[in-house]
Amino acid sequence: MLAEEAIVLAAYNDGTGTMTIGAGHTAAAGPPLPRSGMAISLTEAINIYRNDLAKTESQVQSAVRAVLSQHQFDALVSWHFNTGAISSATLTRKLNSGDLAGAAAEFARWNKSKGKVLEGLVARRERETVMFSKGDYGNPKVRVLENKGGSEEIFTADQIEALLDGAVNSEDEQSTEELLANPISQLLPLHRPKQTAAVTQAVLQKFHDLIPEEGRDDAVAVVAVRGYYLNTMGKEGANDRGVYDDAIFVVEPGGVHNFNGNTDPGRFARGIAKLKSRQAIRYRPGPHGFSRKNGPYPAFRQDSNCAVIRDETGEDTDSPAGRFWINLHRGGITSTSSLGCQTVPPHQWNEFKTLVDGLLKKHGQESFYYLLVDQEDVPQEETTVPAIAQPSPTPAEFNSAQVLQQFLTLAAMLRGRKTLDQADMIWLQDILRVLIAEPTILNGEILNGRKPDPLASTSDRELTPVNGALGKTIGHALDGRKTAIGVVGMLAATILPIFFPQLAPITAVAGPLIDSVTNPGTSAGAATQAGSGLGSELVTAAFPVFAAVAGWGTMGKVEKWVRALRSGLVAPGKTIA
Repeated sequence: MLAEEAIVLAAYNDGTGTMTIGAGHTAAAGPPLPRSGMAISLTEAINIYRNDLAKTESQVQSAVRAVLSQHQFDALVSWHFNTGAISSATLTRKLNSGDLAGAAAEFARWNKSKGKVLEGLVARRERETVMFSKGDYGNPKVRVLENKGGSEEIFTADQIEALLDGAVNSEDEQSTEELLANPISQLLPLHRPKQTAAVTQAVLQKFHDLIPEEGRDDAVAVVAVRGYYLNTMGKEGANDRGVYDDAIFVVEPGGVHNFNGNTDPGRFARGIAKLKSRQAIRYRPGPHGFSRKNGPYPAFRQDSNCAVIRDETGEDTDSPAGRFWINLHRGGITSTSSLGCQTVPPHQWNEFKTLVDGLLKKHGQESFYYLLVDQEDVPQEETTVPAIAQPSPTPAEFNSAQVLQQFLTLAAMLRGRKTLDQADMIWLQDILRVLIAEPTILNGEILNGRKPDPLASTSDRELTPVNGALGKTIGHALDGRKTAIGVVGMLAATILPIFFPQLAPITAVAGPLIDSVTNPGTSAGAATQAGSGLGSELVTAAFPVFAAVAGWGTMGKVEKWVRALRSGLVAPGKTIA
């Protein structure tokens, strides 16, 4: 595809009025938007092409339902990259219907631009047809031009492959899925670093003096945190090697971008160097991996002095000019691929490289400073909002009128209205009368407007076994009241303060009041401030106590109803206290 397109490093008009740059990149493919006078490097052209290629591949995969061989897929990607027609063409319809021969014949039809047959398109369609049908890729040569019509440099497929990140057979070219699913390595954490932009900016500011004066005002910087996953990967509390347990953050005026990373050698061995933390090193775009079979690939190279710590020998600054070539490059699949370099996981590398290259160009920087710190150097971030203590009301602050108003509001709500009226006050009076003065239960007389059964007002009637479980005195005192006391108590103790926060002062002041009575030496105000004591414990335990009382009352009612039914005093379906 690159041989078909050529790579032009300066923006040009493609002859149809469309501004183009790099390997056929136009505004339709997304940023960057080509414009007159724009120029890019070969590395940038390759990165742009890589992104455009990924989009094209995804579109082909979405449109084609037929099972394809690799060479068929490659031919379709080349054709769609040039035509953009994969979703609507007859070629695709024939392919999806299983007509491979018919689909192959369709390539030749796409040889025109604005209705005019172009010899270049005729030749390209022929090559794509051969690739689709026979898997013959030919021997492409890639032309790289500084500008359209200018002098050109020829690159072989192997050289371009190196620029595109190396040989297909190397472990660095394995897929993201292989990295994430590798059962023997488990190199990656479960998520990217979640450190906030504010914390990263705070780290950069804290160690700002480590950056040489020339770079302190740079718009783009990179911060690395060694041991970010210190306690969640590998051995707890240890700075492990051979895993991506560190974090790398790209800082720019528009925000902070988080990546997984590795800042250590992949293994221990005498003399292996690791970058000393709490220092800033300048990096600039450049090749890494000159000893690789297919040559180096684009990365970031050390461009200032640094200090390293060597296994078993300690700190070292004796390399000429402090250059140990601790580069920043792509990591591996089954290892972090580092003998001291800083590495980014392979499935995040392209994103990282393209981002940093683009930001450097955008802000006119040729290099950036890389600040390495340890996890212990990172300010601790508040993970929860501290609760604001609300002073509990003291007896002197207790507003009885306000509490009465809250009860009246509750009364109206329980009776199905939103506003208070005179009937609500009468209803509340009846409730208090039942609970305090009269030995009748809160029954149909009040809740439903019906008169109570005569049995309900007989305080000296014989108690049932359940109602008399605690003796006649307590039984008669609570007879007909237990359910109401239990229900109202549960509401007041727990449920209402949750759904009606305005009622919270009632329960908040109860505990301190009890403490002030049971412990005369302690004022209610002091008990409130202390927040502890017998009273507070009783209030905390109130709900289950009231629940038990309500249950006891319900059982007593059932027992009385059964007894009355058997004695013939009450007809089936009639309410009894």
